[in-house]
Formats: sequence, C-alpha cells, structure tokens
Amino acid sequence: MGSVGFLVTKSPSELGFRTFLDLVGIWREDELTVYLISSGVYAAMKKNRYSHTIRELSETEAVFARKEDLMARGITRDMLIDGVEILEGFDRIVVDIMEKHRMVFTI
Repeated sequence: MGSVGFLVTKSPSELGFRTFLDLVGIWREDELTVYLISSGVYAAMKKNRYSHTIRELSETEAVFARKEDLMARGITRDMLIDGVEILEGFDRIVVDIMEKHRMVFTI
C-alpha cells in the first residue's frame, strides 16, 4: 500500500470538497495524511457540514490545519475539531510530499 496525502484547499461548502471525501473513501486502506490549507481550514471547524467525517478521519489518520490560514480567517484553537493538529508554515508539507507520500491529491 503506502502513504497518500491530500492537500485540501476547498471549503466544505465547495463542490471540490465532496470530491476529497470520495477520494478518501477510495484510498481508505492506505495510510492517509490530510493537510487543510487556504479555505480548506474551514473543514477543521466544529459544527461544519462534514465535521463528523473529519473527526472520524482524525481518529485514525493525521489531519493538519495550517496555522497561518486559520489565523487569516479568525479561526481559533477552541473552534477546531478535536484531533486536528495545527501546522505552522509549509516546510513540513513540502518535506512530506517529497519524502513520505507515494501519491498526493490536491483538491
């Protein structure tokens, strides 16, 4: 199998976010890492349309929300789903894409 990464830039209200969820379903047997960046950080918030899905995903997989994007949108730590980790900058994302994941989807 191997590691699959998802770089999610779409908010839960955008059609592309549904595509992300469909792809997660397909690759669920693999080790997954989800990076919520740009408007994708809205998916890390409690009580969004898909918060239950993100919470369930974070129980078994790594789910990160980029700190700078959270701050730009006024999203604070207490507004996040339990299990979502805050990631600062792009360094870790770039290293993971280049060295950890055998495949990365950008949505």
